[in-house]
Amino acid sequence: MKQSAVVVAAVLVVSLLAVAVVAAPQPPAGYTTREDASSYFIQQVGKFAVNVYKIAYMIPMSYMGTSQCWSAPAGGGANYYWMVLTATNGTGAAGQYVSTVWGIPGSESKTWKLLSFNSTTN
Repeated sequence: MKQSAVVVAAVLVVSLLAVAVVAAPQPPAGYTTREDASSYFIQQVGKFAVNVYKIAYMIPMSYMGTSQCWSAPAGGGANYYWMVLTATNGTGAAGQYVSTVWGIPGSESKTWKLLSFNSTTN
């Protein structure tokens, strides 16, 4: 009896982990370089994405962090950055968002563009 309960619990844990792995957003094809999501540069790109979206839609949001980031060359020294980030909304609730940013590393902010910003929960 105890052994079957342990087996059932183990199967449940593995099933929940499988669902969590499947539910994690994955980068589109072509994003081949995994970036260090904890680096200062990637954190700044994440803050840029949240701030541009916040200003464009007049939604009170605050950047919390970036959990993953992938890049792809865009030509001319520019890169696309696909990232999964966390931000709080106007009520203070944290949500997960997927964002795509285009920019030239080391350039001024006027050359950066927010291409997409979407909630993963809709």
